[in-house]
Amino acid sequence: MRGRARGITLLELLLATVLMLVVLTTLTSGYLFIYGRMLANIRLQNIHLQMDYALENIRLHALSASRIDNDSIFPVDSDEPKYNFSFEGESDIHNITPENNLDNAHYTYRVTGEEKNLVLEIGDPPEQQEVLVEAQYAPAITFEHRRDTEPNFMTVTINATAPEGNISKTEGLRFWFTDVVKPR
Repeated sequence: MRGRARGITLLELLLATVLMLVVLTTLTSGYLFIYGRMLANIRLQNIHLQMDYALENIRLHALSASRIDNDSIFPVDSDEPKYNFSFEGESDIHNITPENNLDNAHYTYRVTGEEKNLVLEIGDPPEQQEVLVEAQYAPAITFEHRRDTEPNFMTVTINATAPEGNISKTEGLRFWFTDVVKPR
């Protein structure tokens, strides 16, 4: 007796197709999940980098501050935060010359009105503007001085929002050539 050549039945073909679709769907879902997590991690890393850069920028410029604008001075009897902070400091933060104000620049840190970026404005009126934290992260900034701390010390807090949640970073700043608290 000769063996009869056997082909694939319709049921076997259907079962193989369903198995292949299940495997492809599982692989695609896994890929999309990993890709989504990668994008979320990149977004979070970008937010943290921008916030760290902004705090470092403020800290470096504040080290050489020689005069605080009247609107940015904290009254002696108040713990009210400020949302903009302006001061005069060295234009070259690597060459601090407190005895020479001719080489100074005017700095303002604030969240812009329409664009909602956290920016550094240089000049009075502003001649340059650098975006420190992009508007897509809804940045907010507060400058605070507590009555129980030294008159040349304040804290800066930057808040940002991402789909993964809110992020907040705070840093203390010490001024060497001026005080942030003065009687009005």
